[in-house]
Amino acid sequence: MNKALSQKQLLRTRIKHQRSTLTKPFMERSALAILGHLSTAQIIETSENIAFYLPTRGEISCWPLIEYALSLKKKCFIPKVFPNKKRGMWFLPYTGKDTIQQGSFGILEPTAKISSAIRPSELDVIFMPLVAYDTEGNRLGMGGGYYDSALKNFNSNQKRPELIGLAYNFQQTTNLPIQKWDQKIDSIATPSYFRRFTASDS
Repeated sequence: MNKALSQKQLLRTRIKHQRSTLTKPFMERSALAILGHLSTAQIIETSENIAFYLPTRGEISCWPLIEYALSLKKKCFIPKVFPNKKRGMWFLPYTGKDTIQQGSFGILEPTAKISSAIRPSELDVIFMPLVAYDTEGNRLGMGGGYYDSALKNFNSNQKRPELIGLAYNFQQTTNLPIQKWDQKIDSIATPSYFRRFTASDS
C-alpha cells in the first residue's frame, strides 16, 4: 500500500469512529443547520435537478434538504450502485420514502428503473457524502470510487453540476492525500458555514 492510500485509511478509521459516537439529537441539529446555510445561499431554490444521498454509517443527513426540495417541487435524484458493474452508479428519481428500499451495502436506494436515470450533466447540484475534506476542496470518500467514476468523463462542452460536500466540522483536515482520479468538490456545507472553493465564487 502506497503512502497516500495508507494515510487515507488512517483518516477513514479515525473519522468513522468519531461519527459513530455522535448522538441522534446532535446529528439532527447539524443537518438542520446545514439546511439553514444552504437556504441562505439559495442553493436549492435556484436549482431544478438535484442529486442527494441517503445517509449511512453516521454520515450527515440529507433528509431535511430532500424534504425542503420536494416542498419546492424540485426534481430529486438519489444514487443507486450496481456492484456487478465496475464502479457503476446511476442517479435515479426520488419522489418519496415509498420509492426507496435497502440495496447494495445495506444502503437505501431508489426503486426506479435504470431507464429513468438522469445524466450527471443534467444535474444542477450534487450533494456528496464524504469522510474528510480540506480547504482546497479535496474530498476523501469511503473508497469505492463510485462518485469519482460517475463524474470523471465531463468535457469542456458539458455543463458540470456544482459538487457540494456535506460534513460535520470535525471532518475538515489539512493536506488531504490525493490521487489523480480523485474528484474535487466545488463547495462544502457544515453546521457552521457554507463555503465555495472556486475563486470566481469567493
